[in-house]
Amino acid sequence: MAKANAPVKPKPKPKQARISARRVMGLLRPYGWLLVIAGFLLIVTNALGLLFPLVIRTLLNTVLVQRNAGQLNALVGLLAIIFLGQALVGTVQGYLVTSIGERLSFDLRTGLFRHLQLMPLSFYDQRRTGELMSRVTNDVSLLQTSLTSNILPLASEVVVLVGSVAITLAINWRFTLLAMVVAPVAGLAAALLGRRIRRTTRGVQEGLGDAGIVLEEALSAPRVVKAFSREDYEVGRFNTRMRKSLTQALRRAAAQAVLGPLSGLIAFAGVTLVIWYGGQEVVAGRLTAGDLIAFIFYMVLVIGPLISLSNIYSQIQAALAAAERVFELMDEPTEAALDDPHLPALPTASGQISFAQVSFTYPAIPDETGTIIQRPAVLKDVSFQVEPGQVVALVGPSGAGKTTTLSLLLRLYEIDSGAITLDGHDIRSVSAQSLREQMALVPQEPVLFGDSIAENIRYGRLDATEEQIRAAAAAANALSFIEELPEGLATVVGERGVKLSAGQRQRIAIARALLHDPRILLLDEATASLDNESEALVQEALNRLMRGRTTLVVAHRLTTVERADQILVLDHGEIVERGTHAELMALDGLYARLYTRNFEDLGAVEDETAATSASGSR
Repeated sequence: MAKANAPVKPKPKPKQARISARRVMGLLRPYGWLLVIAGFLLIVTNALGLLFPLVIRTLLNTVLVQRNAGQLNALVGLLAIIFLGQALVGTVQGYLVTSIGERLSFDLRTGLFRHLQLMPLSFYDQRRTGELMSRVTNDVSLLQTSLTSNILPLASEVVVLVGSVAITLAINWRFTLLAMVVAPVAGLAAALLGRRIRRTTRGVQEGLGDAGIVLEEALSAPRVVKAFSREDYEVGRFNTRMRKSLTQALRRAAAQAVLGPLSGLIAFAGVTLVIWYGGQEVVAGRLTAGDLIAFIFYMVLVIGPLISLSNIYSQIQAALAAAERVFELMDEPTEAALDDPHLPALPTASGQISFAQVSFTYPAIPDETGTIIQRPAVLKDVSFQVEPGQVVALVGPSGAGKTTTLSLLLRLYEIDSGAITLDGHDIRSVSAQSLREQMALVPQEPVLFGDSIAENIRYGRLDATEEQIRAAAAAANALSFIEELPEGLATVVGERGVKLSAGQRQRIAIARALLHDPRILLLDEATASLDNESEALVQEALNRLMRGRTTLVVAHRLTTVERADQILVLDHGEIVERGTHAELMALDGLYARLYTRNFEDLGAVEDETAATSASGSR
């Protein structure tokens, strides 16, 4: 068995998933009728365009030869109708294509976001926020643009190509076959360069994802960046990631730059052959000048689609590269606890919790080289029971497994062995949503959203009235400072609550938990980062919140758990001591040492503060 944290043999790097064009095209299936209408209008527009060379042919072969002014006026009127019809039909068709693109982008982004919400917490442990954001934004944008801007134009160019070839065959089939000898050469060039475009496009998107990680990290921690004067360092990190994307983008640009002109060169070689051969036929009297001019017009119409098809092909390859990254995310398995519709809901709980020989190890993770790192066991055969309404404290050194215990109770991770029950129900046998609805977590660093204070509190209960929100804020000792703000409950707290102090953010989080009205309360270092005044206000609010609820408390400040009904002391994933505060102090074990050290450290800090104050007053 591999040792904890020991590297094991690197797994071969998985091959990038090859997404079929058929699956990508399936994204357009919900907009089938809109595409059919847009496609029909496209055919109409192109059919009108194909009439133009025939009009010119008639003009040269008949009207100008016979000097017939009436026919000339009729032809000009026909041209006006053709151009007006093209403009009107093209306007409607253009709107339909744009609307399909916007709908596709909306559906893809909302679908991806919903999928991400269903992912297990272990997924986020191994992914970076910036990279995920890049897939939802950059990759979806590229996929949407490539599909909607190219699929119908692809059909358009095919219609023009097929129509032009059909008409030229009717005019002179020898000319057509002569011109078409260049088609296989153009197809081979497109295939070779298309693969390079697809490969480099994926490199571009991956580079943008890496840059997004740096962007998200630097912008979310401006205080740390500025405190260490690391602005230039962050700029360098961002530039390095962007340069990776730039390198791939330049390679893609080179391939795209070659593909279009190369296709054009090959196509114009066909036109040159037609002019040479057709000119000889006109000189020999076997072909009229009008037929030759019309044929040349149609050959130019053929060249346009050939060049466009090459460009469209390159962009479709780019779309396939973006699709690979989008579908990789969509194919990630979701959290079974949330995704299983057959699990029953947990009945209203009284709050009896039982851990029976629970063991847990976080999943192995790959490092940058692909080596799989096995992590140590976090909990080993942990067993304890909490009765309804009891307060149980989890204490111990950092890394002992305290926070993990709360995460397992919330079923944020699946245990390796043992069982966790709530009122006798195995938490794996009920839906995760019904389980979590009966719990509330107050962490050390509360997470506030960049919305108003009222909306942050309402997050605990979405249908709460303003009166209920105010009552929760008052019970959390938050209403006094809220009313001093210019906009009161409507005050926007800023990203992550940056406009509020740590104590104010914590009281907002407590108000949210109060409004949620949980049966089980989980406090994870809820007062660890607060000053004495804020801690007193928060502790008073927590005492109100804990009344009548089963509460699990994780704390390093052991003075906050002295009144707990039971204290569990964890060390290296095992419960090494349990009992009340008095019992554990009498035991004179790990708890007593942690408690005594806590007071010694606190006394040292107070002595230093007093000395600093005295020095400053002299």
